[in-house]
Amino acid sequence: MKKQILIIIYALLFSALFGVNTNAQYEVGKHYAGPSIGLSFLGSTAQFGLNYEYAFTIQNFGTVGAGGIFRYWSYKESFFGGSWSYTNILIGGQFNYHFKFDNKKFDPWVGAVLAYDAGSVDLKSSNSIFYAEPSHGGLWLGFHGGTRYWITPTIALMGRVGFGTLSYGALEVGVDFKF
Repeated sequence: MKKQILIIIYALLFSALFGVNTNAQYEVGKHYAGPSIGLSFLGSTAQFGLNYEYAFTIQNFGTVGAGGIFRYWSYKESFFGGSWSYTNILIGGQFNYHFKFDNKKFDPWVGAVLAYDAGSVDLKSSNSIFYAEPSHGGLWLGFHGGTRYWITPTIALMGRVGFGTLSYGALEVGVDFKF
């Protein structure tokens, strides 16, 4: 019985992912949100995120999206006698320009992010009297580009690469949902 249920579940998932004819997927007036995981180039560590975007049109410009982002990552730098531990929480807004593309399963974009990095630093050392705590975090400006690939009319796989101030950069993948 369990085997039959698993076969039915796999068949439903397979048909949902590959058997759906998708049309123009980035639609004006719709919301797009989803989680992401990536590699932060700052500290070479995993970064976890949430993305939100609302699609609209600007006359004589094109289709755009505006929304918010959230990112979290932390890393450690060791040195003789101790280590620095960094934690980053990035909260901000994004604005993206979406390109027209013949293949409606792809939704490529470029954009900008203005955010605040609520960063913190912790020193663990037996000689902490000799070290001043470095500044960390602050106002952040970044640029990114990416694409969505629609696997169903409401679910897309997402890839993004971004660079910004504060020596930040990241390569991310995720899933976006349209509602």
